[in-house]
Amino acid sequence: MSTWGFCCYEDGEQTYFAHIENGRWARFPFGDMRGDNRLLALEALLPQRQSAPALGRDAVFLEALRDAALLVSLDPAAGLRCKIRADQRDLAEAVVYDLYASALPQLQFLPFAAGTELPPAPGLRLLLSPQRISDSPGTPNDLPESDFVGARVDFTAAQPTLQLNFPRLNFAQRTMRGLLAPLGLGLLLSMWNAAAHAAGERLGARRAAEYTDLTAWLMLRRSFPGNEYAVTGEEHEQLRRCAEEYAAGG
Repeated sequence: MSTWGFCCYEDGEQTYFAHIENGRWARFPFGDMRGDNRLLALEALLPQRQSAPALGRDAVFLEALRDAALLVSLDPAAGLRCKIRADQRDLAEAVVYDLYASALPQLQFLPFAAGTELPPAPGLRLLLSPQRISDSPGTPNDLPESDFVGARVDFTAAQPTLQLNFPRLNFAQRTMRGLLAPLGLGLLLSMWNAAAHAAGERLGARRAAEYTDLTAWLMLRRSFPGNEYAVTGEEHEQLRRCAEEYAAGG
């Protein structure tokens, strides 16, 4: 099986896409992966994205995977790590495309990589590899099993498996998890995107994407005026500062 790999990540204000070419990683600057144009970009970058029927075989698993990806995207310390076989590039492309199309809010960018070798890229959080990341010492995302926060997926099993490890959810994650069951992912994402768009108009897309608690607060204020959601003292202070910045227009 030949070596293959692809990734997309941010370095400062610039987004890069890279892939293995002639056995070496080649990267080039790429357009913004936040907003409405990212799926058009992924269509061009992932030519095998539609050739993996395994994604659609288990609707319950696929729904759980999308929900997990949403929670991961709302915490910069969380990751989504998927074990695949070395001959499953088509599955890797289909997973990346599906999660961006169906699970990730428009402003959230989850730096991703897939392949038989992992790239020297910063901040990778969505990883698809034939090995567990902890089996590859020296990678930029190497963490002990006990310290990993997020979700692990095994696509090599007869039935795909999903394990979650979120020891502490932040305000945005708790809000979204609590609303997933009654509203469903599609409706919830549309409400989140509307609130994120409002935050982005005042704060800019990148900063709004970082202020996930603020977006959750704006979404609740717009759609659930009579509901109360638990918030810690630290989160309340952070929300207060973000809300003041939002009110001042950045």
